[in-house]
Amino acid sequence: MSTHGGGSADKPGPRRWHEQRWIVDSVLRTDGLEWDQPRVAYTLRPMGVDATADFRVAQSRINKFADIVPVFTELAERRDRLAEEAEKAGRGIAAREHYFHAALLYATAEWPLWEDSAQLTDLDDRKNRCYAAYGRLADHHVERVEIPFGDSYIPAWFHLPVGYSGGPIHTVIACGGMDAPKELNVNLYGDKFLQRGFAILSFDGPGQGEAPIRGVRFTPTAWVDAGEAILQWCRARDEVDDDRIVGFGLSFGSYWMSQIAASQPSLKGAAVGLVCHEPGGHMIFEMASPSFKARYMWMSGLERDEAAFDRMAQEIDLRPVIGDMQVPWLIVAGDEDELSPMEHSYELARQCPSPSPLLVYQQGRHALSLPTPSVALGPNWLTYSADWLLDRVNGVPAEDYVDYVPSTGVVERRPHPKER
Repeated sequence: MSTHGGGSADKPGPRRWHEQRWIVDSVLRTDGLEWDQPRVAYTLRPMGVDATADFRVAQSRINKFADIVPVFTELAERRDRLAEEAEKAGRGIAAREHYFHAALLYATAEWPLWEDSAQLTDLDDRKNRCYAAYGRLADHHVERVEIPFGDSYIPAWFHLPVGYSGGPIHTVIACGGMDAPKELNVNLYGDKFLQRGFAILSFDGPGQGEAPIRGVRFTPTAWVDAGEAILQWCRARDEVDDDRIVGFGLSFGSYWMSQIAASQPSLKGAAVGLVCHEPGGHMIFEMASPSFKARYMWMSGLERDEAAFDRMAQEIDLRPVIGDMQVPWLIVAGDEDELSPMEHSYELARQCPSPSPLLVYQQGRHALSLPTPSVALGPNWLTYSADWLLDRVNGVPAEDYVDYVPSTGVVERRPHPKER
């Protein structure tokens, strides 16, 4: 943990980010855009193969960290322009796809901006405009939502499955991680949850995505309050079946959604994956690329006070709340997660009073990305999670177990930590 004050009037972010910037640029030139995480892979997942060319161009043009914002802004503007041209020509499906791609490219351009600025707000406004245009042309209902929260709001998109004809239906509240805003949570086509008849409230919680731009910062307890506001909104909607709501969170969302689940016993289940469960986050904040800490400091409004952030980070800990968990809680992770050692997730599952099954991939790293053999040959973890949550809303009892996926891809049912 850092002990210095960190930051200055002209240099927000952790000391390590500034001292090691040359290393970041060198590694970026060698390893490309995915030097700290597979952002190309997780952004392409909702976009589909049609966006592959955009990222290939980005990878060929980005040679240092400072290139990311202008290159992705230019690519987003191109898609934005193509969308408008297609819509004017009466080609609604093409326009829909271009608007969706533009929104996610604008979101990618926002990621490296870890300081409040007119440029960041402008990019986010453009992202929202394009996503709203996509929603207007989408093959299902997509609605902009602003849930009152303090002096501001929690921004979200509410999706209803194709063919929805009225009445309350099972619903998932979904969030990504510190680098995955709400626009990445629902696929352009073939979404795992929409295909299973779920409504989806995809939101940016405190400190995440759009929320800090609108003044909603992360604190160690802010997501508990956000969970209450989100569930109140759900209960007020005729489309949502109050008795069949579940949660889904990825990466740091595995921490945030677990906070919500532990404080919202009415949820029928919560699935969390790509875990961030280490108390205090030492691996992600002090051992991994300094980009993680730089972003989280801004998310917390502490980008110029690293010492204050380090003190606050010690409160990022699920152990004090796991004993309150009444919701069935699925954990999906790799056993070689480089950002959160797996033993912390096993220990939380052991302490959890409700059923807490695990799906664990051999040699899986944080993002469970290919070509890890267990991930490539084993069950699709998104499909597994969606089916598990569908069982919960359908009243199927949850059980404790570990489904371990070795390199062969054949799942081995192993004893749960509570049995050891």
